[in-house]
Parts: sequence; structure tokens; C-alpha cells
Amino acid sequence: MAQKQIQRITRDILISEILTINPGKSRILTEMLLDFGIHCVGCGASSFETLGQGVLGHGFSEQQLDKLISDLNKVINEELEPESKTEVDQEITAEIFSLKLTEQAIKKVKEVIKKRGKKNVTLRVSVIPGGCSGYLYDLQFKDQPSKDDLNFKQDGINIAVDKKSTDMLHGMEIEYIDTLNESGFKFNNPNAEHGCGCGKSFG
Repeated sequence: MAQKQIQRITRDILISEILTINPGKSRILTEMLLDFGIHCVGCGASSFETLGQGVLGHGFSEQQLDKLISDLNKVINEELEPESKTEVDQEITAEIFSLKLTEQAIKKVKEVIKKRGKKNVTLRVSVIPGGCSGYLYDLQFKDQPSKDDLNFKQDGINIAVDKKSTDMLHGMEIEYIDTLNESGFKFNNPNAEHGCGCGKSFG
């Protein structure tokens, strides 16, 4: 089980790399950074700015930086028990899990599926680290469903949800907006504590 300490967070690590050290804990790491006041975790600067530069550049002290690094490393190096519990909690059945598309979203998804010209096209919904609020909604059309996802149907549409994202997507409604000012999928997520104006990033 030594893989848990392969890499430590230091002041010289790029902010974007922090979430890749332990993907299973990316959510709590993002929340810790946001709560601390480092909101660039999901912006372009995170790919070239180190943690030390981000913290000190935002007016925090060396002592506060050291405390943040210590707290982040404690989370990364925690034993498997917390993650194992999360994995159990993620065994949510399609009957329990709730995610739905509005009428307009269903219409748009069916248009896309029809253009692909294949029978088993699946709309896959997941959450990935990124965006200005910490997380991004990710929609993809897959030619075949995956057994590793939570699979169900709505109005004849095959929908797959990344099991690792179910706790952040449970109860969400996906709608499709098409107006003069904007167009695209919108996400109404009761689990989001905050979001950005683009409607695709949340935390």
C-alpha cells in the first residue's frame, strides 16, 4: 500500500497537479483549497503557478502556507478506510439514483444520437476536476455503454453515470437552452454549494 505516499505536496508543486496525486480525494482537496482562499485551482493559472506562488501571491503568510501543505498531505496519506467507505456508498442502483433530462434536453440528445447513426449510443455524465469553481460537468456520447458505470434509460435514451460521480450528481436535472443569448446544456444540481456564471462549473 506504499502508493499512498509516492508523492508529497510541496510548495513547488503546480496547483493543477495536486488533484492528480490522489484522484479519489480530488473533491476534498479542491474543497480545502477553495476554503483556504485559493480559487485558481480550476483556472488557467493552475497549470503554471505553484502552490507557493498562489498562496503567497494572494497575501497569505509563510506560516499559513506551511499549515495548508501539512493539511493537504494529511488527507492524501490517510489510510484506505475513508475511501473504502466511499466506494461502498457509491454502489447506488439505478432505482435509487436520480438524474433526469428535461424535455428540451431529451430532444437535443436524440438529435445528436440520430446524427451518429448508431443504435447503442449512450450519453455519459460525469464530474471532473477543473473550472473556476473546482469541478466541471462532463457530457460525452459513447458508442457502447460501460459496465463500470451506472446505466439506466430515460425516454428511450441510454444514460450512463460515472459511479465515482454519483454523490455529486444525485438529484440533478439537465436542461437544454437555445436562445439568442446562449445555447447549450445547463445543470441544475442540488448538491452544488456554489457555481460560476458559465453554468458548467460548480463546487
